[in-house]
Amino acid sequence: MSKYFILLLIFLFQACVPFNQVPGPVQAEMKIYNEWLYAFELNDLKIDSRVITRPPGIEQLLFGLTLPTEGGLGLKTHCVYYQVPYKQIAGFLKIVEQKSKSGCPQTSGNGPWLNVLDIKDLAIKLENFKLSMSFKFKDQKIEWNFHLPNLHAGLEHGKYQPQREKKLYSGMTFLKVTEDSFDQVHNKYLGRLGDRVSRGSAIRCLQVDKSCQQVGENRCDECRYGWYQVVDYNCPQGGTRFCGQNHCGEKNEPACVRGRKVVEDEDLGICQNDLTAVFNADHVLICQ
Repeated sequence: MSKYFILLLIFLFQACVPFNQVPGPVQAEMKIYNEWLYAFELNDLKIDSRVITRPPGIEQLLFGLTLPTEGGLGLKTHCVYYQVPYKQIAGFLKIVEQKSKSGCPQTSGNGPWLNVLDIKDLAIKLENFKLSMSFKFKDQKIEWNFHLPNLHAGLEHGKYQPQREKKLYSGMTFLKVTEDSFDQVHNKYLGRLGDRVSRGSAIRCLQVDKSCQQVGENRCDECRYGWYQVVDYNCPQGGTRFCGQNHCGEKNEPACVRGRKVVEDEDLGICQNDLTAVFNADHVLICQ
């Protein structure tokens, strides 16, 4: 349980602290962890737990990782390089991101995804699907541990048992998804989770006019996150509808619809105590 609590704290800390205000190794560890947690493959790792001492002063490829892109719909590659310090040549750890699944070149080139300077005595170990990296940064000992739950090492067979994947957590895969993960070209569903009338991003899926006639088609069945009704012309069949989550009563959002069986003579909506309901240019009752 403590392991999951620590992971939660890392994610919360990352969300609250701007990336460029965290010191080098701490900043780097959080950024790496948030990406490598979803890695599918680790390639070309030929080193053991001993400190890397050769070749001095020359950049070398350590390994490559196959990762999902943002939203999880494609694959990309992280190529990890290390330069052993030598005399006046500083040591560094460099990660270069390639936008597709491909092999890593022997030298990094330009434009690193991440670069940690002034390090030495780097040692790397892979054990029980955990990648450990230890090094000295300005004479301070640093140790990183990255769990790789999506890596697998074939299948294991038990007597009278179904076959299982050899993974950190058998039968479990960590997916990197966002709101757009499943937005394929032919996906008909409407709206995003963050859409709001106050931002002008909410999609109107059904509209009625002042004569209580429907304008255009009713597409509310296609709303990804459901739909809600607003107060406009007090029509018997209900008012105009928008896709998304209902934030009625909040500032610059539609007023909440009153229960007509409770207050039959009142056609205005309900707002929070410090707000007033007024009609906007589209004749939708808005809380301001």
